[in-house]
Amino acid sequence: MNYPEYQADLQRIHESEVYGQAVFDTAARLTRNPERKAKWLALKALEAHTLQRYLDYMASTGQTVLEPKGWAMKGRAEGAALAVMPWRLAMTLVRNATGPFQEKFLRLKTHAQKQEQDFFAYVYAHEKAIEAFAKKELAREPDSLKGVESLLRGK
Repeated sequence: MNYPEYQADLQRIHESEVYGQAVFDTAARLTRNPERKAKWLALKALEAHTLQRYLDYMASTGQTVLEPKGWAMKGRAEGAALAVMPWRLAMTLVRNATGPFQEKFLRLKTHAQKQEQDFFAYVYAHEKAIEAFAKKELAREPDSLKGVESLLRGK
């Protein structure tokens, strides 16, 4: 794959997953609501799964992995805030946070060569699943984790 933003977009996957794991882990640890804790942990699991897929992809393609600096710390701070704010505000922020990542991940998916399509389609789908979760929570739909759980099951 070769386009001007490729390396930055690829690095954004790593940053996003490190950040997301920190956000959702911290929110889960600090929330007092067991139902919300379970939801934060499901999102954390999706981020961990995506990070492992990214690391596997980088290894299989012989690319250098650069540890993202500051993203875990930023995630912990934002996760702490999400844990204590009203749920609707937290879900609005989660939904809105997916937009910039989706833009980069869609660009990767669009430019992917045939052998990379599955990986980049998954990366994009995982971000869409987080957005869908937040939208469903805002709509008070009972199956808000459906997309997240589907990706975790490999479907």
